[in-house]
Amino acid sequence: MEKNGQYSNWNPRIPVFYAVFAAAFLFLMGSLAYRQIYLYDYYSARGERQSMRRIIEPGARGDIYDRNMKLLVANEPRFSAVVYFNEIRREFRKEYMRLKKIELEKREASGDDSRINYSEISSRARANVLNGYVDQINSILGSDYKLTSADYNRHFENQRLLPFPIIRDLKGREHAILAERLPVDSPIQIYTDTARYYPYGDSAAHLLGYVGSNFDEINTEGMPGDDLQTFFFVGKIGRSGLEKAFDSKLQGASGAKIWVVDLDGYQYDNIVDVRPKKGSDVVASIDIDLQQAVEDAFGERKGAAVALDVKTGEVLAMVSRPSYDPNLFSPYMTYKVSNEITRRGAWLNRATQGLYPPGSPYKLVTAVAGLMTGVIDENTVKTCEGGIKVGTRIFPCNKRSGHGNVNLEDAIAHSCNVYFYETALEAGIEALSSTAKDFGLDSRTGIELKEDYSRRTVVSDPAYKKKYRPYDGPWTGGDTANASIGQGYQLQTPLQMACMTASLARGETRTRPSIIHDPSRVCGPAYHGGEKLGMKPEHYKAVIDGMKAAVERGTARRVAIEGVSIAAKSGTAQVPVRGEKLTLAWMVAFAPVENPQIAVAVVVEGEEEGDAAGGRTAGPIARTALKKFFDSSVAPRVAENPGESGG
Repeated sequence: MEKNGQYSNWNPRIPVFYAVFAAAFLFLMGSLAYRQIYLYDYYSARGERQSMRRIIEPGARGDIYDRNMKLLVANEPRFSAVVYFNEIRREFRKEYMRLKKIELEKREASGDDSRINYSEISSRARANVLNGYVDQINSILGSDYKLTSADYNRHFENQRLLPFPIIRDLKGREHAILAERLPVDSPIQIYTDTARYYPYGDSAAHLLGYVGSNFDEINTEGMPGDDLQTFFFVGKIGRSGLEKAFDSKLQGASGAKIWVVDLDGYQYDNIVDVRPKKGSDVVASIDIDLQQAVEDAFGERKGAAVALDVKTGEVLAMVSRPSYDPNLFSPYMTYKVSNEITRRGAWLNRATQGLYPPGSPYKLVTAVAGLMTGVIDENTVKTCEGGIKVGTRIFPCNKRSGHGNVNLEDAIAHSCNVYFYETALEAGIEALSSTAKDFGLDSRTGIELKEDYSRRTVVSDPAYKKKYRPYDGPWTGGDTANASIGQGYQLQTPLQMACMTASLARGETRTRPSIIHDPSRVCGPAYHGGEKLGMKPEHYKAVIDGMKAAVERGTARRVAIEGVSIAAKSGTAQVPVRGEKLTLAWMVAFAPVENPQIAVAVVVEGEEEGDAAGGRTAGPIARTALKKFFDSSVAPRVAENPGESGG
C-alpha cells in the first residue's frame, strides 16, 4: 500500500494478534495462580494419596455347631514361610547391581553394543535372592522345596505389599523346626493364616457345604481408602450348603491397612490400621450323632435320608450318599479331587436335588384323595385278585396271588396296588394331583439349601403329559393307575417326602424345613404355610392306623422299635437308567403316633432290579434314625406309656 508516495508496513491485524496473545497469557497466568493458591490443598492431598496403598484382610469365618453345640466347622491355623519384599529390597538392589556389572563387563569384552534388558536382570536378581532363602529353609528342614519365576514375578507385579509365600502350608513338624532354628534377624517370617476345618470329615458334607477362594468378592463398603489402589488377601466364600446359604453371617468383617509407599512402590509408613473381626457363629439344626448313625446304616449304598422335627420342621439329619470330605478342598481344591468326586456322583445332594419316583409311599396321597372325594371311607372294602385290567393292559398287584378282600387299613399295611388303582380311577387324576400339590410335592420346600434340579419335580396329571411328554399320546386310565402308586411320571425328592410325612403326622398340608436350630420354635405352634387337611377324624385315623399296621404286621415291620408306636409306609419303585431298571427302596415314617416328634424319609438306590426293597433295605435305615432319636437327648419326653397304641 502506498501513502504520500511512500510504502507503509502497517498491518491492521497486528493489534488483534497482540490482544489475543495477551488474553491467552493472562488466562494462563490466572489458571496457574488459581491452582497454586486456591487448589494447593486439593493437589497436595491428591499427590499424597497417589503415594498410598490399601491392604484388605478378610476376617475369619464364624464357626458352625450342631443343635447340641458340638463343633461341626471351624478354622484351623495354617502356617507359611514368607518374606516381605520391602524388607529385602536392599538385597534385591545389591544383587541387581552385581548382575548388571557382570553383564556390562561381558558386553565390553565381546564388543556387544545391543540394548541391555534391565527388566530381565531385575527378575534374575529377585530370583537369586528368593531362591537363596528357599535353600536356607531346605537346609534347615532337609526338604526340597522350589520356586518358579512365575511365582515371584507375578507377586512382585501384582501383590508387592503382601507377604510372599516361599513355602505354603508348612507341616506341623516343619513349622516347629523353623520357629526354633530360624535366626532372629532373618527376614523369613512364619505367617499364620486360617483354613476351614471339618472335624467330622464327610459327615453332613452336603448340608454343611464347603468354601472356595474369594479373589474379588470381598465387601469393602464403608471402609477407608475406597479411592486407593488396593491389595487383597485371599479370603473364603461359601460355595455350597450352609456355608453358602449363610455366607453373609459367617463372613467376618474385613480389616484395612493404609500404607505410604516410596517411588519404587515399597511400603514404609502404616497410617491406618483397622483390624479384621471374626464372623458370627451359626447353630445348625442337625444332631451330629443322629446324622452319623444314619450314615453308618447306609454303609456303601447310594441314596438319601432326611429326618425332620415334626413340629418345627428343623432338619435333624440329612444324609446323601456317596459323600465327600470337604477337608480335601482346604486350602484349595485340586483337579484330581474334583474329578474323583464327579466320577463317584458325590456332588449331588440327593436329599434335596435327587429326583426319584416315590413308589408306594405315594399311596398315602391316593388314600387322602380318595377319602376327601368320598369315593372311599374307612370301611370301604375292595377285592384284590392279583391285578386289574385298565384299557388293554393288566396292572399287577405287588402280591401276584392277590390280597383278597381288603379295607383301607389293610391296603396300606400290605401295600395292595389294586386297592389304590381302583381308588384313583374312581376319584380321578385331578383329585389325585390336587392332593399331591396341596402337600407341596410339585414345588420347592423353602429350605435354605439349593433345590435347583436338572429336571423338575413332577406330579402326574394330563397338563404335564400334554406339555412335556406329548409324544406319549393323550392321558389314559393307565397313567392314572401308575400315578396312584407313585410310578409313571412322578418325581419327588427325599426332602419333599419327609415334609409330606411330617405334614401328615400333624394333619396338615405343608412343612417348612430349616437347617438352622432356633430354640424359640418350640415355644409355640410353628406356621408352615399350609392348612389343616380338613379330613373327618375317622378318615384321618384310618390312614394313620394303616401306617401303624404296616409296622406291626405289614411291609414296614423292620422299622418296629419296642415301646415306641410308629407309623410307616414302605415302597419299591423302578426307574430307567441308561437302558436298565434301577430299583429304589423307600421308607417314610413318623413317631410316636400319639405325639409325633420325628418324621423320616429314606431312599436307597439298588444296583439292579430286585436288589432293593423298601422294607428290607430302607427299613433298617429308618429304624436306625428313629431308635437313635429316642435313645438320645434329641428326643423330648413323650407319652408315659407309648406302648398302649400298639407300638
